[in-house]
Amino acid sequence: MPVRATISPLPEPGHALLRVSELDAAPDGLTISIQRQQGPDTHLADDGWRRTETWLMPDEVRRTGEVLEFHLGPEICDRLAGIATVRLRVREPDIGVVGTTVVAWPAMLTSGAAGASGSYDDTVRLRRRQPPPPPAEPELPPPLEIAPEPPPPPPPRPDLRAARDPLADAPTRSGATGWMIAAVLVLLAVGGGYYYWTNHLHPPEPVVVAAAPPPPPAKSVRETVTEYLATKPTPDAMLARARDFAKAGDMGAAFLVFRQAAEQGNVAAQVELASFYDPTLPAKASFPHDGSQAADWYERAALTGLAEAQRKLGLLLAKGGAGLTADAAKAKVWLQQAAAQNDADAKKALDGLPK
Repeated sequence: MPVRATISPLPEPGHALLRVSELDAAPDGLTISIQRQQGPDTHLADDGWRRTETWLMPDEVRRTGEVLEFHLGPEICDRLAGIATVRLRVREPDIGVVGTTVVAWPAMLTSGAAGASGSYDDTVRLRRRQPPPPPAEPELPPPLEIAPEPPPPPPPRPDLRAARDPLADAPTRSGATGWMIAAVLVLLAVGGGYYYWTNHLHPPEPVVVAAAPPPPPAKSVRETVTEYLATKPTPDAMLARARDFAKAGDMGAAFLVFRQAAEQGNVAAQVELASFYDPTLPAKASFPHDGSQAADWYERAALTGLAEAQRKLGLLLAKGGAGLTADAAKAKVWLQQAAAQNDADAKKALDGLPK
């Protein structure tokens, strides 16, 4: 998939910033392949040039708006000194190659630090730029000794004199009044005992209400697609799953699965993927139209003889748009091939072309 890329030298010799735009991919785990034209060993690795393709994994990859930024060190920059252009490919984990382009390599100062690393894997991790040491913290003077505060004075001792019984001086009563006082005292004693029994000796068990567990965090679109593709589905199964995503309104997941099936040669998926870019069709979610991308995927399917793809390619070439120049002659050729297969819409479109 064509993308746009530029190389900008950084002030530090042997370091540059690779900026890649028009690439819908997460920065985590992205690897790049760099290929030169001359020599038998054309693929760059961290220990030199090899005959087979090698994938380089920079330690610093980040997204700034619509641009992915790759920080490249001496392992790459020093070995590309004097080379005018290189072919760049970007690979996403579990999905494959998601972008390719040819980029001009600028003149820059080299560090002279590139050397053999002894790595012979097909994916190598590049060395991270060493950050400057942190500034030394100033020593603080020892804390001043503070005399301990004197202990607080002891609380006053309570008065231990026995309280005078208020009933001691009351005249002794007899008869019904005495029995009433006794009954009241008995009721008070029983009520106090019951209260102490129920609230101190045997309090009721507290009722514990279990809190509902928090809902699990929602997965991102890319996590959902990555987990699905890890099951190794067939292209036909991917086509059906992508259509299910589209029916559910999840156009981001549908696009990623359609693209994977299309790259594996599924013709119907190629037509579906082209429709995301087709400027003659309504926009799907927030996907921008791209006439060149739509024509490329339609043409792949049309070359297999699929009448639907031939008709849609002819209609796109007849109208043009979104960076694609209209070409009536090519549109007529593809519409004629679809009409020869009794495609009614292609026949109708042919009648509408200028004679």
